[in-house]
Amino acid sequence: MVIYAVLIYGVVIWADPYGLLKQGMKRDFYVCAILSVLSFGLAFALAMHWVIPSPSPLIVSWIKKLY
Repeated sequence: MVIYAVLIYGVVIWADPYGLLKQGMKRDFYVCAILSVLSFGLAFALAMHWVIPSPSPLIVSWIKKLY
């Protein structure tokens, strides 16, 4: 499963942001690259069956502070 995630992300990262860099859209390229790396990190962690903490308690506490 891990190999599939790495291969799929390799293809997506090679094909998707490369066109942005070729067109001179550096800012969009950097945003796309950062989001791709974050997404790959989460997909890799899920493929390795690592426990990922839920952000729900933090969000709920922020909402309670607002109201």
